[in-house]
Amino acid sequence: MKCGMISLGCPKNLVDTEVMLGLLKDSGYEITPRAEEADVLIINTCAFIDEAKEEAIENIFDMARFKEIGRCKGLIVTGCLSQRYSNELLHELPEVDAFVGSGEFHRIVEVVEKVLDGQRFSLRSEPDFIYDHTFSRVQTTPGHIAYIKIAEGCNNRCSYCIIPELRGRFRSRPIESILYEARALVKNGVKEIILVAQDTTRYGVDIYGEYSLARLLRQVANIDGSLWVRALYMYPTRFTDELIEVIASEPAICNYIDLPLQHIDDELLSKMRRQGRSKEIRSLIARLRTSIPDIVFRTSFIVGFPGETDEKFRSLLDFMKEVEFERVGVFKYSQEERTLAGEMPDQIDDEVKEERKNIAMEVQRLISRRHNHKRIGSVEEVLIDGRSDESPLVTVGRSKGEAPEIDGLIYIGNQHPAPGEVKRVKIIDSGDYDLVGEIVDGSLK
Repeated sequence: MKCGMISLGCPKNLVDTEVMLGLLKDSGYEITPRAEEADVLIINTCAFIDEAKEEAIENIFDMARFKEIGRCKGLIVTGCLSQRYSNELLHELPEVDAFVGSGEFHRIVEVVEKVLDGQRFSLRSEPDFIYDHTFSRVQTTPGHIAYIKIAEGCNNRCSYCIIPELRGRFRSRPIESILYEARALVKNGVKEIILVAQDTTRYGVDIYGEYSLARLLRQVANIDGSLWVRALYMYPTRFTDELIEVIASEPAICNYIDLPLQHIDDELLSKMRRQGRSKEIRSLIARLRTSIPDIVFRTSFIVGFPGETDEKFRSLLDFMKEVEFERVGVFKYSQEERTLAGEMPDQIDDEVKEERKNIAMEVQRLISRRHNHKRIGSVEEVLIDGRSDESPLVTVGRSKGEAPEIDGLIYIGNQHPAPGEVKRVKIIDSGDYDLVGEIVDGSLK
């Protein structure tokens, strides 16, 4: 029997997908990338904002066609959409045979067997599961890149966010389990490990009684001298002195800080139920730039949050121009049911949200272009990702300042090393988000 899988949403969801694929493979199922060949199709969904829900529904309808034109005998929907709406969708989407919540994905083999036996059902509970090193994974990322989920759930309770309801309370994995998994990935050829969680800077406080990301990063960084280590989703109020020192001192750790801020106006930050205010945020940024001179920042902002006046939006633009983050994502506020923000007055029209997003992204485009232009002439270590999707004549890679999938690329035409090699590359041209370079000598590691 063949199973096909579609993974939607963030890298954290992708890890769940890889665990499910591992469980299916261990149970004798063949994994196929071709939907028309699959006996069972599984869609692992996101439901964080409206756009994610729409993407999930579109994929469900697309895959349901293979019950008519392919071999599909069962269509299963897992993840956050099922956790949030499984009871309603069971009635509204008869094409789907099973809805599996985010806390039950480790039971995927049992689910597949019941679906193939003709059963139709939903499976949802309060999320409390987190995988560990004893679970097999089928890696779906390029062979030299892997994500490791170090914790699950979230305790922050931001007023706009449904994640605590979908993923449960914050719970960390033991360091020993993470290290075991990391060593196995490195042994299989992984060159870049990316640590993910809803809130990586909270890591360890629930099982060790203190913030332990620094200790974890140091131990992962020491697995292999050629390894790149990156952490994403770092909450701004939990940067310890030890964490900053580890990032600054360990060569394997990318000097890349993914710091979701969401806004800079204190009143809006309070309404969002975010910890930290503009003074503390500015102080942290200055502290990080002083301690790690070659640091690269990525952040995200929400525009159109209830009560965001023209003046408050301008304060965000002024902050972006003042701080000049290297990487910024701007998202329109999504009014979600069962959230505090969803019930707030002063909701903002979607046309205004769209306009503000476009204005903010244009501000960031110019900032990014200036940052990239300054890199012309520099020689940088670049991890080769492979041939470009746009042209087989071009190879693409990234420096430690670019995370996969979300940041720009460095395009290389003069040589075509294998994926996973690290090369010295001279930057010869730049655009708004991408760069052009030439390999100037052989592999570094």
